[in-house]
Amino acid sequence: MINITFGQLLEKLVYLSKQKKKTLAKELGYDVSYISKWISNKNLPTQKNIAQICKATSTFIVNSLSPSSMDELMSYFEIDKDTSKENLIEYIDTLLKESYMETAQKSIPHVHKNTHVQESYNSIIHINPKLRKQYLSHDMESFMNRFNKIDLILSANLFKATDEDKLSIAAIKPDLWQLKKDDVSIRIRLLIGFEGDKEDIVFNTILLLNMISLHPTLDFEIYNYELNSNTIIFIIKDDLLHVATFSQDKRCLFSNMSKEKGAIDEMYYTLDNIIKNQGNPLVEKISSINTIKERKYMQYIMGQDLRWLMGDMNELFMPPDLFEEIASTLFTDKVVLEELNKINLFLQNITYKSKLKVLIYEAELQRYISTGCLRFFNIPITLTFDQVKSHINHMEKIIKESDLVQIKLVDGDFVESFKDNKNPSLYLSKNMKFFKIDNENNINDYAVIRDNKFKSICNEFYTTIWEKDNSIIIKDKEEILDKLKKNLAYASIINSDNNFIE
Repeated sequence: MINITFGQLLEKLVYLSKQKKKTLAKELGYDVSYISKWISNKNLPTQKNIAQICKATSTFIVNSLSPSSMDELMSYFEIDKDTSKENLIEYIDTLLKESYMETAQKSIPHVHKNTHVQESYNSIIHINPKLRKQYLSHDMESFMNRFNKIDLILSANLFKATDEDKLSIAAIKPDLWQLKKDDVSIRIRLLIGFEGDKEDIVFNTILLLNMISLHPTLDFEIYNYELNSNTIIFIIKDDLLHVATFSQDKRCLFSNMSKEKGAIDEMYYTLDNIIKNQGNPLVEKISSINTIKERKYMQYIMGQDLRWLMGDMNELFMPPDLFEEIASTLFTDKVVLEELNKINLFLQNITYKSKLKVLIYEAELQRYISTGCLRFFNIPITLTFDQVKSHINHMEKIIKESDLVQIKLVDGDFVESFKDNKNPSLYLSKNMKFFKIDNENNINDYAVIRDNKFKSICNEFYTTIWEKDNSIIIKDKEEILDKLKKNLAYASIINSDNNFIE
């Protein structure tokens, strides 16, 4: 939301379009003195005519833009360059109406709260869905600047939304993280259903994993409520209510944005009550230390049907002496070290000799071999080249000697939309499923999946990518061993370890 008066916004639009007040006045059928009074905030258009004025003004402004002034206007309002002229007209129309609403509330003394008149200008209908994300981002930023806090609830059926809307929902967290200041309080709760089209299981699961794992310093939670509607509801407590309804083929049929306090409060507390009494949290976060102390990690590796998606290199496939060496470097707690010793013994003697399905991102293997950076029980550490070589050699040994351990490399991205994100890590067994939270401000947590529906989704996701038969999956054992050997050889040359190449 552009936090300026109706007059200031109108003046800025006239300036950016390189037009004159008298030209706009002629287009609207008013004397230029009226336009001057609107711009100077001495007067406002009547409520009766405001919809027509905003529509005619936005159409006039956009149609009068030259290529250079079009770029300038889009840059000023931070609008995507590929936005169509029709969408731009609608966006400016919405801005003018919203600005009028804010200005009228502050400057018209005879309009009282909770009147029918207020409701008429506190609601904006038919906001184009392509502009929704940017519009809501402006509103969130404006609200945070005014109150240094934000309490946001979003309700949506994930499987019934378009990819564009899913990405917009996922972008709320990083957007708010970028806006966050030390004195700003942020709370985000998503109420999500999984009923509907399951064709996008890979897209949906990676989206959820990224949403939960990124930016752990934010107060951010996702709940499953088995929503079965085609409606997205977005609420900023005490400030904004946005509702969009979609057809079965995911087209937006209706979109409404309101600042009417009664509607905002009623919807906010309705969803808040659902979350508290009926929402199922998707995950439970647990620190890396407690994962070890409470034997969650041991419980996992003792399970059946182990499947790993390794988006980062970690303690797995380490030789026992290297595992012990790193453990004693990072931890001093005797209880933790005793548990790590048990985990090490179990990995070497049971896990690596049992049925195991492993998918590893090849780009992560290359990065690890060249930099030595890994996450030991989700704690970042950098190894020497000799330690890395020992780790990779032990992995090669397991691949060669065990027919039960199946390893495939992922050479690329499963979903193009997430190519710039960190590759997800996911660890599944028959009874326990978890993944790693990104490291931020010494937060080294794991997310243990609690919701049964989400567990089912993760199982289906892994089966889908494991059986994927395309160019990004490398499953030939000899080819994988050859890639490991070559990557080590390249890293050896860089590290001047000439004794390594045989």
